[in-house]
Amino acid sequence: MKVGDLVKLLDDPRVHMDNSNIGSESLGIVVEDEKVWSANKGSDRLGWRWVKWPENPDWDCMYVEDLEIVSEGR
Repeated sequence: MKVGDLVKLLDDPRVHMDNSNIGSESLGIVVEDEKVWSANKGSDRLGWRWVKWPENPDWDCMYVEDLEIVSEGR
């Protein structure tokens, strides 16, 4: 997953519950690829990206495992 990719939330009840402020059909764009990953997020986490969603004025920090790529940026 890289900057410019269009993403949506993974179709999983836990993901939608944890991100209830984001519509289930919303498309976001990855705006920053966070290279530094904090170990305190747990060994089962794959890292995270900053995503801009149309519903939110600010970027959201999203776990990669909670996102599905809809269209890859070039």
